Amino acid sequence: MLVAAGLTLLSPPVGAQAPSVCEATDYGVRPEGNDNLNALRRALQACGGKTLHIAAGTYELSPKGFDVGLTVPAGTVVMGDGRDGPQQTILRVETGGNLHSVLWIRNVSHVAVHGIRFEGSTYESGCARHLDYGHAIYIHSDAGQGARVADIDISANAFYNFNGQNWIAVNAQDGSPGVANVRINGNSFESDRRLQGSCAGTDITHATDMVALHGSDQSAHGQVSDVSVASNTFNAAYVNTAVAAFSGTTRILVENNTVRDVGRGLPQAAGIELGSYAVLIYNSAHELPGLHPDVVAVTGNEITNPVSCGVYVAGAADLTISGNRISGQSDRFDDTLPKAAIALNHALRVRVLSDNELRNNYLGISSVASELNLGNNRIDPAAGGRTSKIIRGTPGWSQQRPPN
Repeated sequence: MLVAAGLTLLSPPVGAQAPSVCEATDYGVRPEGNDNLNALRRALQACGGKTLHIAAGTYELSPKGFDVGLTVPAGTVVMGDGRDGPQQTILRVETGGNLHSVLWIRNVSHVAVHGIRFEGSTYESGCARHLDYGHAIYIHSDAGQGARVADIDISANAFYNFNGQNWIAVNAQDGSPGVANVRINGNSFESDRRLQGSCAGTDITHATDMVALHGSDQSAHGQVSDVSVASNTFNAAYVNTAVAAFSGTTRILVENNTVRDVGRGLPQAAGIELGSYAVLIYNSAHELPGLHPDVVAVTGNEITNPVSCGVYVAGAADLTISGNRISGQSDRFDDTLPKAAIALNHALRVRVLSDNELRNNYLGISSVASELNLGNNRIDPAAGGRTSKIIRGTPGWSQQRPPN
């Protein structure tokens, strides 16, 4: 059991006993030069409830145009030999098509994915046609299901240059039983060039999030709860956000991550909303009945060179923001949305805002109409910058981020 900052997150038991092992090679999965999409689909179906081992090597997945991707059965562990080094297991989506998601974890529980390097395609994501392809892992609960999705462990993997709206999505549809107890821990995320084949990352209306948690905007039925995003490395120069928690999320822990250069490789035109945030906590429901994000802790993260904000909160509640080290925030366009190392926009019950080290930022802490319990923070602004900008007002949601 993990207990931190008032949150209790259960470590997901992927079966009480270690499931028996299947070898992907027994189902025709072969490295180097083969299309493994159908073979890996057969292996997953045959090995449901077991450990599917994918040995070291590079495995090409070659969809012809758009393909939904691979479905992971309940109780299954998908395990490679490592995310890097000479024994890495690589699943690479080739350029002749794109997958909605390489792996789907949909309406099932007790699933784990370990030790794999996932590489995205440059084929179009379909965003110009309002399609949504180009994800790595999609964890999803559909409306009308009898049980929630629970106990999901995504750890010790690498994710490279996916061009969808997010790389790992945790989503609970309105009217679903929800998603609970998810660990996204100890992974690496690498964005080292401008994303191709996608609208993603072009501006704030087409934002790209490496990890996105989203429950229902429409009602209280369909929540994402008890999620740990911890000890990951995000090299995020060509995306808008490393970690985003939207409406319908509760008891979220973002802890001990390293986030570098978020949004630094995207266009930097002056006088527009760039929307580049290392950690985004955002009430996407706006005036709809969906629940705002609440009971969220952002602690112990190392955030360097975030363009707009290290931590941006809008319309969320019951927050702990402590022990973070944030440096190099540079965006000065705060006429509409606040900018700072830590920026709070109509946040409710910021219970802890202390022990953060904020150095060489344009602005240390910015707050607009938020309920603050401001503790001791170490703030050393950049030349010409400021330590804080506090605007009082009646707390309540006002600003909007346009939908994708």
